Amino acid sequence: MSSGVERTGSEPRKRVAFFSSHGFAAYLLAAFALVLVGLLVFRNFVFADKVLLYTDMGADSLNDSYPCFVHLSDYLRNVGFPSWSFSVGMGQSLSYLTGNLIWEPVVWLPKTFIAHALVFQHLVKILIGGLLFFRFLQIRGTDFRASLLGALLLSFSSSMCMGSCWFSSADEVVAFTFLLLGAELALSRGRWIYLPVAVALIGLITVFHLYLAALLLSVYVPARLLELYGRRSVRLVPVCLQLAGLACLGLGLVAFVTFSGADAVLNSARGSGKIGNSWPVPHFSQLESTTHYLTAVLRFFSNDLAGSGNNFRGWENYFEAPTNYAGLVSLLLLPQFFSSASRRERVVAGVVLGLLVVPCVFPWFRSLFWLFEGGYYRTLSLFTVLAVLTLSMLAFFRYTERKRINLTTLGATLFVLLALLYLPIEQMRFLIDPHLRDTAAIFLLSYAALLASGDLLKRQGPVAWCILVLTAAELVYFDGMTVNRPTVLKSELTGTVAYHDDGTAQAVLALQAQESSFFRITKTWSSGPSTNLSLNDAMVFGYFGTSSYSSFNSFNYINFLTTVGAITPANIVTEAQWSPGLVGHPLLSTFACE
Repeated sequence: MSSGVERTGSEPRKRVAFFSSHGFAAYLLAAFALVLVGLLVFRNFVFADKVLLYTDMGADSLNDSYPCFVHLSDYLRNVGFPSWSFSVGMGQSLSYLTGNLIWEPVVWLPKTFIAHALVFQHLVKILIGGLLFFRFLQIRGTDFRASLLGALLLSFSSSMCMGSCWFSSADEVVAFTFLLLGAELALSRGRWIYLPVAVALIGLITVFHLYLAALLLSVYVPARLLELYGRRSVRLVPVCLQLAGLACLGLGLVAFVTFSGADAVLNSARGSGKIGNSWPVPHFSQLESTTHYLTAVLRFFSNDLAGSGNNFRGWENYFEAPTNYAGLVSLLLLPQFFSSASRRERVVAGVVLGLLVVPCVFPWFRSLFWLFEGGYYRTLSLFTVLAVLTLSMLAFFRYTERKRINLTTLGATLFVLLALLYLPIEQMRFLIDPHLRDTAAIFLLSYAALLASGDLLKRQGPVAWCILVLTAAELVYFDGMTVNRPTVLKSELTGTVAYHDDGTAQAVLALQAQESSFFRITKTWSSGPSTNLSLNDAMVFGYFGTSSYSSFNSFNYINFLTTVGAITPANIVTEAQWSPGLVGHPLLSTFACE
């Protein structure tokens, strides 16, 4: 892409070579810091008895993701490339799971190792995501300290930590960070090769993520070009079209997967639009509840300030609520960007942040973000984290370069943040954890004192290192609460899988040895160790059943169950995802060869 955007005065004058001695040492030190903090946060999973299979409201890891991993592990060894399986519902294509071969490499392991390996897979994602953001910030012109701080804050943001049980969240952090890096390299360095690769990897998560990637690029690319060129938009359209072409090239690289995945999604009960929506579309000017706005504010301070897991007291639930936490220091630094930036930079940054605030204030725009198929946050929160961290790390870089910060703005920001933490209203007292609130306040006061003292004493460099150490301590403390919720224990794992039911495994093997023709098995109890019903036992134990828990259950399967009365129309929205199959219907089970 020879016509990429030229360097301007706002860009770094000296390029840091990736394989130079200085560049390699910087990446090695950044990797060491990421791994060290990761081991401290996940110490109970690496060195103690826990595995990343949650038994609280994060039981999707146990009831959905883990069965898929186990089934793919068996399928790769016994059949080959994911195609069709009768262990999913009453039979369904596995094409929509193909991306797991890249994004969830534990599927290549024998199934007995999968539960133990999940934490190491997550630590690798932490490392890759952090190094990608480290490189992105370097390309944006920051020094080592600011790049490292940003890498730590992103790798241990709530989006990544929630990915310890909702694994796709961690995939999104890595994928969209890579997409930002690819776009920035194309714009500022003329290196176009990374962008199509990033788009291809995003398409392997789900086909819907290609739409989310298009949203991110449609905001970042024009905003970055306007930041560089201002109103000289003569190159805006050509460059945007070039990048769009590169994105289409990335789509072509994985078309054989995305087309089959799109077919599975469009023919699913959820994606076909043939059943009702569990998230009713709000009115255009409708506002959210007070609890929603308080939750959105509190989750900037800590992911668990309104409770953890099943004890979450905020809006909706622990997973669907805003997950905006990305370190407390970023909240203090964000206003500093606007204090020191040029007018053009302030306008562009203000518009981008405004686009992220509007869906939080008006739920209609959040539904629009999800094409009116949901009203949750998830990826929208990740985009917010990426924007906040990019701007705050640019401000931190200016601080490390011995440029004065605005002490008045710092004091006002600290006052507003503490006031939000200690709002004297009844709902706040119900939502907030007083101990965590006080801890967050202490961290905020410490960061503010460090920033102010470094500025007054002109010792910004040493203070920057102190802030890095304090941030690492904060992340270990707060993220430890997010990830250390009730899980399956290593001591509870059976000899085969993480489900406590060796009897089922032995019975299935005995039946398969005696009967060579096609048959299904009706299992009237749940083997999963969580309190939530496990409906994917067939995928775990390797038999053919009729029940299925999946967001992409085939509409034909759900339509059949509804027609024969196994699912009532009144419950179709729920049971299209949590499908019980033909359990409790003996005559229908006989018809289905069970």
